[in-house]
Amino acid sequence: MRPDIDRPYLARCIERWMRAKNLTTRGACLHHDGLNPAMISRALNGHVLSAASLLVLCRAIDMDPRDFLVFVDPMQRNQAVTAIGKRETRPPQEELTP
Repeated sequence: MRPDIDRPYLARCIERWMRAKNLTTRGACLHHDGLNPAMISRALNGHVLSAASLLVLCRAIDMDPRDFLVFVDPMQRNQAVTAIGKRETRPPQEELTP
């Protein structure tokens, strides 16, 4: 199991908090030090956040960051796989003796 952040849950909590406080993205930034519009936008859209951003957001919405921690089985995770294709470089050739 690997720890991860439940980003959809975080987004719902931030939306709920903003609605309850009647805040816009910019208004939230004016009322809470450390927040910026890009950080809030990334969180609302479920994008990956830095640890510092997560902590600042959690402080603003008065929640414990551990509330968003989930454990994911790496084998069950939906991960993109790179397709196998031709190599751009040739493998090293064995030296031919004359």
